Amino acid sequence: MSKDCIPSPTRRWLALAGCRLTAALLLAGVLTPALAEGIEPPTRGQTVYVPIYSHFRHGNVASSGRSGTTLVSVLVSVRNTDPKNPIRVVAAPYYDTEGVLVRNSVPTPRTIPPFGTMELFIELNENAGGSGANYAIKWDATTMVSPPVIEALHSKFQAGYSVAFISRGRAISEP
Repeated sequence: MSKDCIPSPTRRWLALAGCRLTAALLLAGVLTPALAEGIEPPTRGQTVYVPIYSHFRHGNVASSGRSGTTLVSVLVSVRNTDPKNPIRVVAAPYYDTEGVLVRNSVPTPRTIPPFGTMELFIELNENAGGSGANYAIKWDATTMVSPPVIEALHSKFQAGYSVAFISRGRAISEP
């Protein structure tokens, strides 16, 4: 059928419908992955790897062969995102750059209530971890729950300059 046989108002309607369908398909293709990445499936527990930078290198390498180093304090935040159920942090081993255990910051399990937060803190003057330090935070729950958000806020504030950044935890195993 040639398009000359289709009345003009119908052609306009088909063109408009085609544009709307194309726009809807494009929007669905763009939004679906973004929405899927934002919601993690419920689980009964995980071990979450959290990068920690107790110091970081910057600037140029000096004649001594070393670059500048800045110590930072780190606030690790474990946030229970489940609105109805508590979670329990079973252990929080802290490893240095070489992968050697420095300490377990949670020697006995700690319960975090729904929408509650547990914090761990690394002082500014502590440099035992180094630039490649990390936590391997193990948590569990008695029922399927929304996984917690685990982040580390690194900061140093002083006159003249300040630095702050966040590193996010990533699940590396299920129970």
